[in-house]
Amino acid sequence: MNDARVGGVIFLAISLAYGYLASEIPLDFWSEQESFNARSMPQLIAAAGICCALLMLVLPSAPTQWRELSRLSWRQPAILLGLMWLYALVFEVLGFALATFVFLNAAFAVLGERNILRMTAVSLPLVFGFWLLMDSLDIYLAPGDLIEALLGTADSHD
Repeated sequence: MNDARVGGVIFLAISLAYGYLASEIPLDFWSEQESFNARSMPQLIAAAGICCALLMLVLPSAPTQWRELSRLSWRQPAILLGLMWLYALVFEVLGFALATFVFLNAAFAVLGERNILRMTAVSLPLVFGFWLLMDSLDIYLAPGDLIEALLGTADSHD
């Protein structure tokens, strides 16, 4: 059993646990019979993870070159993980649109993009398009506490 297979077993265990937890996500009464609900995407992610883990277990793999891994730059991935953590923290306050727009632009900057016009030209349609998709699926994305406070609409969707 080489390093890739050990990683495959660990990834399989994590994906199976994630799939189990995804099946435990509580659903509203009216969304239980829907084909797409709060459990759908997590279950698809779990299934994809299980497929990838099984491929890691059955396909041949080259031995891991640990020296090459130690020479990789881990700074950008660490900053991106920090940005994802911050995104989760500010999501409720800023809301989907603003939090996602800020996150995407910050991630672009971390990855080396400096052209603000290009960053905005990519992130705005992406945020708006995803918001339209969620709206067409009747999934409510709250505008965020900040926007509701500014517009005075905190009680309009209750």
